[in-house]
Amino acid sequence: MKTHSLFNLLKIGITTFGIFFVAGQGAYASDLKGTAFSISLECLNDTTGLLVGQNPNDASGWQYAFDSNKDGMNGNYWVGAAPGTVNPYDISGMAIKETATSVIVAINGNMKLTGEAEQGATGGQIGYGDLFFNMAGKTFDNAMSSGDLFGIHFSSVNASGVQQLGVYSGVQAKTVTDIKEGYTVATYGGLAGGENSYESQVKQGGGVVGYGDLTSSYFTNNGNDNTFNLNVIDSGKYLNGISFLAQGDVTQQLLTTGYEFLQNVLKISHYYFGKFYYALIWPLKGNLA
Repeated sequence: MKTHSLFNLLKIGITTFGIFFVAGQGAYASDLKGTAFSISLECLNDTTGLLVGQNPNDASGWQYAFDSNKDGMNGNYWVGAAPGTVNPYDISGMAIKETATSVIVAINGNMKLTGEAEQGATGGQIGYGDLFFNMAGKTFDNAMSSGDLFGIHFSSVNASGVQQLGVYSGVQAKTVTDIKEGYTVATYGGLAGGENSYESQVKQGGGVVGYGDLTSSYFTNNGNDNTFNLNVIDSGKYLNGISFLAQGDVTQQLLTTGYEFLQNVLKISHYYFGKFYYALIWPLKGNLA
């Protein structure tokens, strides 16, 4: 990485998508308390998460986990961006809302769902990894080892080990940093494994590492695996597919929170909780400074 200059980090043109969980029978709020949601970019240039119950809800019932806006590594710009642009490798955070019958998870970031063009990356682009969630109260590695890790493959352009879009249980995760110009173990030390690791380079670039509600310990298994860099599903039990609906009811609720959406909705049905509805929603604009 070369010496950088810090430029405008205003969050404009933010991509936001949400995941609806609609329970078929009764409420599942108590089941979700303590659930850890997490997502990384394919290059591991930013990672964030939300822990259900960690923060109080706002007046509309939303709980937020805001990520550092100075921890998205952007090549020669470090945690900045070229003049007049935003850093595409910056994730802003997550929001979640629970009702008597549903849960909505929203993920906010500058990365387009179609990814950022990158000539050296397999497929010619770098995008979001898969979304993971863990209801067992364990670290990422321990949840995966015990079969308690879930994953959602929502992007057809990422390098996930599964092809079919949808929800997976019993997930084994893998890294695609080696084919996505990212923080490999051998060259960089992954997340926190040495002076060239993601965390070290963020600090060298004048940034502040953040993982939303989560900490480095969640991913590094309490420091036992500082080279952690898992970011997509390798394998898992397919639970159900996805289809698009016309509108998202969440749109107006989030207009006042900084999450602004177009009205596209992704639907997934799965009977682990009952029926789930996952909303894939795109922003008009947003600002999460």
